[in-house]
Amino acid sequence: MVAALAVATLVAIAGTAFAAGAEDDIVAGWRGPQQRMDRLDTNGDGAIDRNEAAAAPRLAEHFDKLDRNGDGRIDAGERPARRGHHRGRGGRGGHGGMQRIVALDDNQDGRISKAEAADMPRLAERFDDIDGNRDGYIVRSELRAHHERKRAERTAKAAERREARFKEIDSNGDGRLSRSEVEAGMPRMAKAFAFMDENRDGYLSREELHPKR
Repeated sequence: MVAALAVATLVAIAGTAFAAGAEDDIVAGWRGPQQRMDRLDTNGDGAIDRNEAAAAPRLAEHFDKLDRNGDGRIDAGERPARRGHHRGRGGRGGHGGMQRIVALDDNQDGRISKAEAADMPRLAERFDDIDGNRDGYIVRSELRAHHERKRAERTAKAAERREARFKEIDSNGDGRLSRSEVEAGMPRMAKAFAFMDENRDGYLSREELHPKR
């Protein structure tokens, strides 16, 4: 009964870490849409233009349909919904990844040993990084902490790319983007300039270009 309770607890907590935001590299072949989109966004402007979409044939095929406002870019609000988000337990985007983790626990002691993790190569590859207390086992809190670290790293890298791109376009270095600078550096965004310039000062600030979510 104790072993069963441990597994049940692992299921409940791991579900929070993997089902709600699971874009982690742990589960082989299970990459979140947000992560894939971030990789396509090579100029770091927070949207996917037609040239960037060319790297993903299926996205390119449906580009015009997804680009609902016709500005030549697929922004966060137009991106495809997470696959399986509304599916049940068997859905790939539901609890499937979490169940694969729990299934590794052969002896049902509520933790994953290095030997058990060997059945999932990508988990085994990151085992030592996930095993925070270095006791040779992975437990739910360590999985969750690892997921949070990776998410923070991705967020930081995306912010660095956006800042580098902003400075590149800000030709006069005044910390804001004029319409002419946007037209020169982000031509596909130019026609959305007025819509994005919410304070109507004729410039785009960092906050207006990349609103905080």
